[in-house]
Amino acid sequence: MNMATLYPKNVVTIHLNTCISFHPRVFLRLLIGSIYPSFFLHEADIPKVYPLSKFFSNTIEETGYMHLQTTKPDTVGVALSNSPSGLAAYILEKFSTWTKDEWKTKENGGLVPYYQLDDLLDNVMVYWVTNSITTSVRLYSEALSKRQFAWGMDKVPVQVPTGCLSSPDEFGGQSEFQIHDKFPQLKSFTRSNKGGHFAAFEVPEILATDVLKFFNSLNKK
Repeated sequence: MNMATLYPKNVVTIHLNTCISFHPRVFLRLLIGSIYPSFFLHEADIPKVYPLSKFFSNTIEETGYMHLQTTKPDTVGVALSNSPSGLAAYILEKFSTWTKDEWKTKENGGLVPYYQLDDLLDNVMVYWVTNSITTSVRLYSEALSKRQFAWGMDKVPVQVPTGCLSSPDEFGGQSEFQIHDKFPQLKSFTRSNKGGHFAAFEVPEILATDVLKFFNSLNKK
């Protein structure tokens, strides 16, 4: 998204599976939509953002990691770099709650049989054997810094054709109505019937099909 924002002459088009806008008007749209959701939003988008009480309480519950990684990345990094079980718990919790929110109450986090344990372990081992969890979480402190916000990137629209795959269980997923200020050239907004935050891992066929469909539609024009 940032590459398309900064270099619209070099980026032909983009396809996203986490379509989120922090444009200043996105919160105004959020409030306007709450007055009469069915008038502004597609039926499938309404449960993602309304009622607002549920939306905000879930956001607070699920973004504690973000605050920690933004403000104290090296502190949490030391702990995770010295405990393989701690690292696994930290990472796999997200695969549970961000695949389906209701899985957080299940004894096994709902991970089995939806995911293969070997595949999940492979993901954890990428961070463990390279000792890179600390540097990976620093991304948050860099991306959410005062210096980064000073660029005002959220206010700059993406002026290239954009395609979006919207998964029903995407944490923090926004409606098509909310993201138009950031993506005025939105050409495709596909509402998938399955999947959450980790679409490439969860539903690779659905994601790949939508990517190809979007790019092929542009080639025909």
